[in-house]
Amino acid sequence: MDDSATRVSEISALKDSLTAAGSSIRLLFTGLKNGRTEFINIFRRDFIRNYLITLDKISADLELFSADPKSGRRLLAISSPAADSIDALNQLFIDCRGKPLSQCLEEAVFDALIIHDILAHLDDLTDDAVFFIRHAARICSGAAMIAAFIALLRREAGGDNRLLRLRPGMDRLLQGENCFKLPDGKISSETMELLKRKALAADPFSGGKAFRYLHGAFVPAELTSIRPVEEFFGYGRVRQTFEAHFRDFSRLKSNLPLLVCSLPGLGKTHFTIAYTLKYANLTLILPEPEDLEKPLQPLVEKLAGRKDRRFIIFFDDVDPAKINWYYFRANVGGSFSLPDNVSIVIASNFEFPANILSRGRAVRFPVFDEIRCLEMIEEFLKSRGLKHRNPNLELVIAADYIEDFGQRKFEELSPRTLIRYLQIYQEDMKKRKRMLDMTRAEVFAKPDPQVFYEFNAKLMRSLYGDEILDALQDENLKRQLGTL
Repeated sequence: MDDSATRVSEISALKDSLTAAGSSIRLLFTGLKNGRTEFINIFRRDFIRNYLITLDKISADLELFSADPKSGRRLLAISSPAADSIDALNQLFIDCRGKPLSQCLEEAVFDALIIHDILAHLDDLTDDAVFFIRHAARICSGAAMIAAFIALLRREAGGDNRLLRLRPGMDRLLQGENCFKLPDGKISSETMELLKRKALAADPFSGGKAFRYLHGAFVPAELTSIRPVEEFFGYGRVRQTFEAHFRDFSRLKSNLPLLVCSLPGLGKTHFTIAYTLKYANLTLILPEPEDLEKPLQPLVEKLAGRKDRRFIIFFDDVDPAKINWYYFRANVGGSFSLPDNVSIVIASNFEFPANILSRGRAVRFPVFDEIRCLEMIEEFLKSRGLKHRNPNLELVIAADYIEDFGQRKFEELSPRTLIRYLQIYQEDMKKRKRMLDMTRAEVFAKPDPQVFYEFNAKLMRSLYGDEILDALQDENLKRQLGTL
């Protein structure tokens, strides 16, 4: 076969490979929506979209080779104002961010296989699993196709020494092994084990339980000093609501939003994080509060396809009066409902509007006063093995805690600072003995309710204004009458 015939055969084979790869990409990464073909919402959607554009640009340029023997000179100089294959390859180089193309393709493919619920069936190798894995193998062979095209370009361009348009390092981009190796079209047990390991490594949620959502990406979040739910004391009704909500969601029984309201420091954030971490199949997503005013659908769709996980989207420290609730109303109980494996928790220091409360489950922390302080201390002592209750000890501890607050050892009266105090109490044997001795005295200090009232009044006035104090006085009256 002469050089001309070899050239034609090589171009034809390459065009066939590109067409086949493009078909597999459309099969794996697109779906029909409202009569139009759209890319599914995977984490690496922009990458795979640009990769398909690259293949299309290469295919278009290959058409020119037969008609124009000098078309390979596009490697050296721009031949048209429209973007060509070199422009597309340079963008692909940027999109890979230093990773081999084979790795980027694998990560995108694993994203799609998760959406198609294929990775859960690798052990029994259903017909669907074999079907999609074969198409995945064709996609992941793309580095070899692009390398062949660049070699053809260089050969067609000849020995011109002018500055090339192709980015330096492109050859490194095309290195790397493809894990989808199917000799004779068969999927071996070794390949299956490799795919399982690669799928785990490619899963952005495999590295932790909590992730911040920043600029469309999921970043692992370090959550320090989070106590387990077994270390929460007091606020029994609130804890029951949290327990029921997160337990039901973990079992896919309910995904109603949880709307949490309280004064600062009572536990909204801590409860939400701790109850999410309690359940192995729950993953915490932490967007910015202002993300609540943006369309939720792009975020939710990225999570919806991962049926092996359930996601809590937690909007913390939200000011309901300053939020435009349009997208929340549209996405919760509106035209777009939440998928079963996604739930939303919103925490605020302020009350939620009635039309928002009606779309979820509301939980409100009562104010922290001397009664709830004593309840927390009682439960803490029981958890530490104190079998016989000593009410006087609870009173002495509460009074000492208030004394520390008065001496500005703590910045607030709240469950948050009481826990810190109790941890100090537990570790200080001399302190524990001294306070136990105090309970045997005829007269000993007791917690002053007025200190709690004054602190809460000041805090509520700073947040809500003077008119809210009527509500605080009403709550105190109800408690005194035994109706709260």
